Amino acid sequence: MPASAQGEYTFLPLEKVLYGMGSLARLAAEADRLGRRRALIITGRTLATQTPLIQKVEAILGGRHVGTYADVRQHVPESNIAEAARLARETQADLLVSVGGGSPIDAAKAVARALAGSESAFPPQIAIPTTLSAAEFSHVAGFTDEATKSKTGFGDARATPRVVILDPEMTLATPLWLWLASGIRALDHAVETLYSPGYHPANNVLALQAVRGLFEYLPRSKAEPENVEVRHQCQLAAWLSYFGPASVGAHLGLSHTIGKRIGATYDVPHGVTSCIVLAHVMRAKAANEADAARLAPMARALNLAADLVSDHDAALAAADAVAGLVRRLELPSRLREVNVPEAALETIAHAAAGDSAEKAMVVEILRRAW
Repeated sequence: MPASAQGEYTFLPLEKVLYGMGSLARLAAEADRLGRRRALIITGRTLATQTPLIQKVEAILGGRHVGTYADVRQHVPESNIAEAARLARETQADLLVSVGGGSPIDAAKAVARALAGSESAFPPQIAIPTTLSAAEFSHVAGFTDEATKSKTGFGDARATPRVVILDPEMTLATPLWLWLASGIRALDHAVETLYSPGYHPANNVLALQAVRGLFEYLPRSKAEPENVEVRHQCQLAAWLSYFGPASVGAHLGLSHTIGKRIGATYDVPHGVTSCIVLAHVMRAKAANEADAARLAPMARALNLAADLVSDHDAALAAADAVAGLVRRLELPSRLREVNVPEAALETIAHAAAGDSAEKAMVVEILRRAW
C-alpha cells in the first residue's frame, strides 16, 4: 500500500476484556468498578432452564442481582426488547449483564438504547458470551420486525459492551453444532474485514491471525469438545476476527448482508448462514481484481498458495478452504438443508441488493448455495 494511502481508526468504548479460565469470578468486581449496584441479567430460555450457568452468574452478582430476563429468542424479536426494557425499569436496573450468544448480547444493546432514550447515557453492559459470534465487541445490534420477519437494527458506539468476559468454561454447555457454526461466523467477520473498502492495516493483521486460529482450533474443538484450552483459543480468534469493527465495514459485507436476509425470514442461525454463503461470496469476489488482491493474503497465511500464484487463484484457494472447513466440521453447506425454498432466491437477492448492479451476482451466489 503506498505511503500516501489514508485511513481512519475508530476506537469503541469497550474498556476491558477479561479472558481465560475462571475469569467469570471477576464479574462482581467489574460491576463495582463501574459503580453499579442493580444488575439485570439478559439471556435465553435454554441457558436459564437447562444449564446451571445463569444461577452461577446470579450467585456471583449476589445482592447486586435484581432480576433475570430469560426469554430472548433467536434473531431478537422486537417484543423481547420491549419486555426486557419493561423489567429493567421495574427493577430500576443500572447494569445489564448479557449471557449467551449474539441474540442476548444484541438484545441488551437494544434494551440499553430503550432505557436511555435519545439524550441520556446508555446503561453499561457486561457481556459474557457462550458462542463465537463476537457480537460482544460490536456497537451494532440486530433484531427482528415480527410483522415482516425482516432483520433490522442500529449502530451506536454507546451500545458497545463496556466489559467482555471470555471464560471458556461458560461455553461448555453450548451445543457443539452452534459453537462450531458461530466459529464460521467469526471467520466471516475476518474475511469480510479483509475485503472491506478502504485501508485498514491493523485490522488486516488481526483478521489474518483470526483466520489461522479458527482453521487450527475449530477442528480441534470438534474432536475435543470438552477441551477448555482449545475453546479458549477459539474465543481469542473470534475476538481478533472482529477487532475494532467500527473501523471497517465487515458487518456490511455481502455475506453478512445475504445472511441477515435469510436468517430472520427462514429462522436460520447466522452462523449457519455463514457456513452456507461465505465460500460462494468469496468465489464471486475473486472475479474482481481488487477484491482478489484483498483475499489472496488469506490463502498465503494458510500456506495454500505460493507467492507466485496469481491473486485470483489464491482467492479461489481461500474460498475452497472455507468450504472444506465447513465440510470437516459437518455443518450445513446448502440452503436446501435449512429449508430455504428455491423459489425464494430472487426475493432474497432483491432484499439484499435491491435493484442494484450487484443483484445478478447475488442471485448467482444463492443459486450456487442452494
